[in-house]
Amino acid sequence: MRIILVNTRHYFGGGDSTDCFNLAELLRAKGHSVAFFAMSSRANLPDSNEDLFVSHIDFRAISHRMHPANCYRVLSRVIYFKEARDKFEKLIDRFRPDIVHLHNIHGHISPSVIFAAKKRGLPVVWRLHDYKLICPNSHYLVDATEEICEACGQGRYFQAIFKRCKKNSFLASAMAAGEAYLHQLMGICSKVDFFLPPSIFLKRMLLRQGFPAKKIIQLPYLLSEEMFHGKDSDQGYFLFLGKLDPKKGIFPLLHAARLVPDSRLILAGPVNEPLASQLPGLLPGNTTYVGLKNRQEVRELLLGARALILPSVWYENQPFAILEAFAAGKPVITSDLGGMAELVEDGDRGLLTPPGDAVALSGAMQWMANNPNRAKIMGARARDYAKATHSPDRHYEKLMEVYGHLFSLEN
Repeated sequence: MRIILVNTRHYFGGGDSTDCFNLAELLRAKGHSVAFFAMSSRANLPDSNEDLFVSHIDFRAISHRMHPANCYRVLSRVIYFKEARDKFEKLIDRFRPDIVHLHNIHGHISPSVIFAAKKRGLPVVWRLHDYKLICPNSHYLVDATEEICEACGQGRYFQAIFKRCKKNSFLASAMAAGEAYLHQLMGICSKVDFFLPPSIFLKRMLLRQGFPAKKIIQLPYLLSEEMFHGKDSDQGYFLFLGKLDPKKGIFPLLHAARLVPDSRLILAGPVNEPLASQLPGLLPGNTTYVGLKNRQEVRELLLGARALILPSVWYENQPFAILEAFAAGKPVITSDLGGMAELVEDGDRGLLTPPGDAVALSGAMQWMANNPNRAKIMGARARDYAKATHSPDRHYEKLMEVYGHLFSLEN
């Protein structure tokens, strides 16, 4: 088969791109042909079709200068980006795919590529990495308060405006709500053959919002075979992997670290302003920030850790950091929330704590520090689970079932 994978980032910059690259590697290893469609960026990996990638846009820079012209530029990009449609049609003519497999297309590419695919009679599956199709702010949080909010349920997207959920801005929230309503009117979801949420939690949320059950197939994230290799070197420290951000629970984590001064905590990942300039003064004496690390460095950090900690205060979908820890044979301390809770069964593959509860988090850290043998057993169970559920062979088997359903629909 010939498959086009569509994702905004064509570089390793998050779970969506990692999943996309892992999938391409797996498909090619099984004899399929793969092409990418993405946004142009200096960070991109080289690609034979990069001449057809869509033009770059920096929404963060534009948001600092929101006048009418920029508002129009943003809306014309996120609602229906003609350049993306035209270039995608050219890629279809060049590559002649059998299937279009979408990943993260919101904003930078837009659903216009779906119309291009359907114009050529191509089946479309959409791997969902967030909640954008059912939440205008994409993560079920009110940005200003970092509080979970489900007010937009059943298509009540106007609630985003009342709550100013996006960037605490009336304009940004109104634009996000407008995008949701317009995509609903355009029938975007009806044109997709199957949606592929990684977590059971996201599948349930889609069903609650009225998505047809027959179109939703849960497909867990894929872990490449190399992630299961490496020698354990437990050095007793705790590891946080990911963007240092309030919704990741970074402040309760730093508080918890102060409550267990004999432990060591390592933070690895990007950090943006204003937190970047504040971070040195926020770190307890037992905590070290090591910055953004490459894949091999992350692997080494995981192998040396006692446990991974991910204390997010939002509905994480299926955090790739947790899966990486599982593959390395490490237990995870995380919040009893969203897709995190279904991965980490309390007391089996790690420990669950109430979101935002620094005292409970410190208690879990202390328990892991005091019980290295139990932690090792939990890590072994986590690795067994990851192999059974997220291995390349298991993922390929389930994906071929999905692709098979696509062709049965045509007949």
